[in-house]
This record gives sequence, structure tokens and C-alpha cells, in this order.
Amino acid sequence: MVLGIIGIIAGAVATPLSVTSVPTSAEGVAVSTVGTAQSAASQGQNQGQNEGEAASTSDPRLAKFMLVARCEAKSKTQVDGKCAVLRKGKLYLDDIDPDKRQFPDGHPFDGFYLEYPFKKGEAGSQSSMLGLVSTIRKNPPELNWIYVDTNTLELKYGNKTQSLPHITGPWDWTDDQEGLTIEGWEGFVALEESSEIWALYYDEDDDHLAELRGQRRVLECMLDRQLL
Repeated sequence: MVLGIIGIIAGAVATPLSVTSVPTSAEGVAVSTVGTAQSAASQGQNQGQNEGEAASTSDPRLAKFMLVARCEAKSKTQVDGKCAVLRKGKLYLDDIDPDKRQFPDGHPFDGFYLEYPFKKGEAGSQSSMLGLVSTIRKNPPELNWIYVDTNTLELKYGNKTQSLPHITGPWDWTDDQEGLTIEGWEGFVALEESSEIWALYYDEDDDHLAELRGQRRVLECMLDRQLL
């Protein structure tokens, strides 16, 4: 069954999208498909691109998107209009223009929604919810889960083992399909970790990270989906 995703092994830190995979161990659960927009865009396979576009049309949650911060605070200059980038295991904000970026090692978020099948339900039953994945580099194109660290509330990325103990969703979109949500709301903030270095966090208690921020600045922001 073609789901519109190629070779994602959830238990692997990084799995090439060009590989069609099957479950191989308790550590890795593979979602295997052929010829998708996600793979074709990075590998230039025309046939795959056509099939991927069809898959994205039938299920809009498989459409790839980037994340752009929208901030309405007075001191929003360093946050508003910045894009989410992946670096060193976390999500930061950086300039959309590659020539103006702070982080040469940052990889712009390039992701889509995907069922996260690893959570345990009541009485140990297996349950699933809508998860979120992103490529973590261009070459080779590879995917990781996006999650919230339960201890620090940082937005992070990693494999199954890294993500499982933390908040892995449910991720979704707003009613107009433009904004990213987690656990049913747009509870995101940007925290200035050091001078002009802004990282993304989940404001779980809606208190501007009162117990975590110390003297650091925190700005509310929405994360808008911009289709790629």
C-alpha cells in the first residue's frame, strides 16, 4: 500500500529515504512505500514525483512544509518571520534567506505528518497518534521524529528510542490548516538561550516557561506551515 512516504525506519537515527524498508527488529518499525514527493524532490526521480504528488493530493497531511514563526510581541524582530532549523538535536529559529543565516550547520525544517505508532494505551494496549517528522539533512535525505523534551520542553528531533519517553504528539494543524499545533493548541514560544540565539519550546503550562526561563527572554509565537 502506497502511503506517500519512503523508507522511514522510526528506530533509526537517520535512514535514507531512497531505501524501501521493512521491520527488522524491535528497535525499528519501518513505514515502507515507493515513489513519493518526499523522496523524489530530493532525488529528482520523475516517476516518483508524479506518484508522490498524487499521494499528497489524496492525503494533505503528507504534503511537505516548512515552519515559519509568527510573533506579535513588540520586540518581535529576532523571531517574527524566521524559519525553524534543525541543529544539534534541537529546533532553532534562523533567517529564511540562506545567505543571512546564523547557523551554517542548520537544516531548515522540511517535514510532514506521520502516524506515531509506539505509544502504549490503557492496560498496555498499543495505540497511535499523529506524529511529525522532518528531514535532518539534504544528502542523503533522512528523517527523524519531532518531539518535546518532557524535562526541558525544548522542541527536539531524534529516533524512536530518543523520542519515546517524551511528548511525541498528537501534532496537527489549526482549523485553517495553516498553523502547527501540539496537544490541540499552538503552545509554542521562542526562548533566547544566548544573545540573539532563539530556540523553540513548548509552553505546556501557558506561563512563558516560568520555571525554566530564568532571566532569559521568552516570546510567544505561532508556527505557520508553508507548503514546499
